[in-house]
Amino acid sequence: MDAFVREGAILFRALSYFRDYEDGQVRGDEFEGTKLYRPAKGLEITLVATRETRVLSHSFESTANEDDIFIFCLSTVLSAELAAQFQANACVEITNPTKLIAGVRAALLRRPSVKSKMLVHGEVKYYMPDEPPIVDWALPERIAMSKLDCYRSQQEYRLAFGIHGAFRVENTRLSLISSGERREPRTTVHPGRTLKIGSVAKVCRVHRFG
Repeated sequence: MDAFVREGAILFRALSYFRDYEDGQVRGDEFEGTKLYRPAKGLEITLVATRETRVLSHSFESTANEDDIFIFCLSTVLSAELAAQFQANACVEITNPTKLIAGVRAALLRRPSVKSKMLVHGEVKYYMPDEPPIVDWALPERIAMSKLDCYRSQQEYRLAFGIHGAFRVENTRLSLISSGERREPRTTVHPGRTLKIGSVAKVCRVHRFG
């Protein structure tokens, strides 16, 4: 917190970090970076050769390149209850979000290792697992800015950028996952990027809890 206020040091974590973070699915989300489609009655598919339809007990998942998309997570609400959920004893309220976002954009321009300077930001879109993915499965940007509806109470706002063409259309991995099948969290280090935008002391307030 001190580094953030004094220097504007913002740690962007890869989507994979939150996917593997084990804290009872508060910060951690096993579907982070993934668009999930799990119809209540099963996944209906059509065999191309025969046009026969079948219903599978599988879910459809479209996963972005989770090591190449970096996010910084905020909330649109100032809430002691949310702080308690995150086991935080302090919260930084941004009083001038426009200046914060402009500072991040400027920091990306100064970062030669980030070839694409596009900054994606906005409120997270929450969805139910039985909602058809329509075109979202092909758009990594939308996948990175969405979460399952069970996280709606966090009212999250995200800043995100990508490397290695991570936001290219259809730059995703498509999978059919059988019911109950899940991937084990990996043990390797998850990438992160720190951007410094300069002191934000004049555009923020620090709130302490407990």
